[in-house]
Amino acid sequence: MRVLLISPSSLQTGQHIPDVGLGYLASAIRNAGFEVEIFQPQKEFGIAVYRKLQQCHPDVIGLKVVSLEIPAVKKVISWCRELCPDAKVILGGPHISIAPIEMTMTYFDADYCIRGEAEISFPQLIQYLSDQSQTLNGISGLVYRENGTIKENPVSIHSNLDDFDMPAWDLIDPRKYKGGWYFWSPEYPRAPILTSRGCPYQCTFCAQNVVGGKRLRQRSLDNVFSEMELLKEKYGVNNFDFLDDNFLMHRNYVEAFCEGILKRNWKIKWNCCGARMDQMDPSLIRLMDRAGCNIMSIGYESGSQRMLDYMKKDLDLQCALQQTRMINENSSIKIMGLFILGFPNETEKEIQSTIRHALKLPLFMATFFTYLVLPGCEETTKLLESGEISEIPWDQLGIDTHFYSPQGISKRKLKFYYKWAYFRFYSRPIVLLRVMRYSWRKAPWFFNHILHKFSWRTNYAERD
Repeated sequence: MRVLLISPSSLQTGQHIPDVGLGYLASAIRNAGFEVEIFQPQKEFGIAVYRKLQQCHPDVIGLKVVSLEIPAVKKVISWCRELCPDAKVILGGPHISIAPIEMTMTYFDADYCIRGEAEISFPQLIQYLSDQSQTLNGISGLVYRENGTIKENPVSIHSNLDDFDMPAWDLIDPRKYKGGWYFWSPEYPRAPILTSRGCPYQCTFCAQNVVGGKRLRQRSLDNVFSEMELLKEKYGVNNFDFLDDNFLMHRNYVEAFCEGILKRNWKIKWNCCGARMDQMDPSLIRLMDRAGCNIMSIGYESGSQRMLDYMKKDLDLQCALQQTRMINENSSIKIMGLFILGFPNETEKEIQSTIRHALKLPLFMATFFTYLVLPGCEETTKLLESGEISEIPWDQLGIDTHFYSPQGISKRKLKFYYKWAYFRFYSRPIVLLRVMRYSWRKAPWFFNHILHKFSWRTNYAERD
């Protein structure tokens, strides 16, 4: 059977990076003996997908669904029905793992959905479609119809990530991706890597512990280094983005990783997320710097300790400030700060405090979000149960779409603070100089991206 896996290419965020999740899935499908292709167009997504479906005619179409790309996914499904009527449409991805079961099968016109990790479940489902040798009720995380009734199998989590083959990099060749990247790094080729899955923390704005489980599972460093070596030797990659939410959670793991790079004498640069501020000290930071750490992304979220506690962020405001200064004083590592404006229960003064906090921190870059009402998050459940919102407008969610504002603050006022935060942060000469010094070649793209944040066009979701 021929399988086509389609990624929505992060249309909302403008990020165009190899889809590592589909890469893992493609390897598993290949190992099961089936033909597989990944399609992830970087430009003109709709036209490209339509033409691909006209030419390809697969037996199975797998669609990755993220909450910010619902309209694009629905459109692709309609094209699948039109151009490939005999193909089975299977949905997976983070949105499918956390959205209500009824929505996954009724809102989308899908034949099957797979919740949770699909490296084992997806090949089993294809085997069932191929020769009926596999029973549906034994496939982990499968959502399907039986006699008109929607059924869901329990989700199981595989404990040893080393059991999965590395992503099918020949299908997501990193040399072909030169669009916007999360870390805004100018060097190419570069590649994203996942070293872990799961999250033990309870932040109320995040559903990562639902998608990947509440226990952090890490690949062995030998396994990680093998993948990096392949990327270096076969694809010329010397720049890596570690996309784990908790890459820096365990100090011993990070130290061994850095020492492994130095031992191999690799001249590489790497970026990472998931910094635990209480785990940082000058010796670790200097080691990371020597091993090539370039940019570190830190979720500061708020400038109000009350809001941090309300979010269950487990972060002390003063500790965050002191540790950020310590990183700057002991290394050349650049820090990207992430902040949320307009969180439920937040006051206007606390939004102002968050903006001031961002200006006080010695950051290389800052990204501001207004609160995104996403399924599976504790805070979203509270909003729905309290009646503060009646439903989640799936087709209106977006990075720059301000659907929700806390009580007492209009959407128009929140939108003003969102744009004011970007203006205040990036209008400072020192920040502009840092950007120009870092990469004058990428500066025009970057400034265009920031200017887009200042647009005042109002869409339907932002009406009060």
